[in-house]
Amino acid sequence: MLGSDLVKVLSLPTGRYGSEHDIVGLSHRELDITNKKDVDICISNNKPDMVIHAAAYTDVDGCESNRDLAFKVNAEGAKNVASACRVIGSAMVYISTDYVFNGIKNAPYMEEDKTFSTNTYGESKLLGEEHVSSILKDYYIVRTSWLFGKNGKNFVETILRLAREKDELRIVNDQVGSPTYTFDLAKAIKVLISKRSFGCYHVSNQGFCSWYD
Repeated sequence: MLGSDLVKVLSLPTGRYGSEHDIVGLSHRELDITNKKDVDICISNNKPDMVIHAAAYTDVDGCESNRDLAFKVNAEGAKNVASACRVIGSAMVYISTDYVFNGIKNAPYMEEDKTFSTNTYGESKLLGEEHVSSILKDYYIVRTSWLFGKNGKNFVETILRLAREKDELRIVNDQVGSPTYTFDLAKAIKVLISKRSFGCYHVSNQGFCSWYD
């Protein structure tokens, strides 16, 4: 979902000479990030200046029942990519999540707030963050929330489908976040990487709502 929009945005022409980026977009079928050897070969052969790592196991409930898989993809996968980037001197963007926090703060979380996840998905993504920051000097960690877009499954698409199929829906109203359009996030990442100011950033659309809203 986000990966497709990143390819579109980064391929857009920025002047008379076209796009300023040469993009290599890979699906999970083309590169298994849990296979360190394949990751090493891919990054070594392409020699990118920067790798945007958007692959993840994002099914929060699925992560609880498949804990090993969650850590294999979200933590070890990120470690594999970061290690390969270090070998060739490439920078890296790691897409993370607001689930690295426990959600009890009654205000938006800031980058300097202490992380403390209470579920497997958040724990695995947080460990991925730690791998990236310990392996690389030049990296971005981009924490975002409640992604929706034109590609792939997401909560907004699911609710719209259920609304068409059912007369009544039961939705929780105690979970609040900032729904973020993947195309907007891709544009923000493009601006961010152009500045080469590495570090951790929280990036989402403005406003907030509950799942019920």
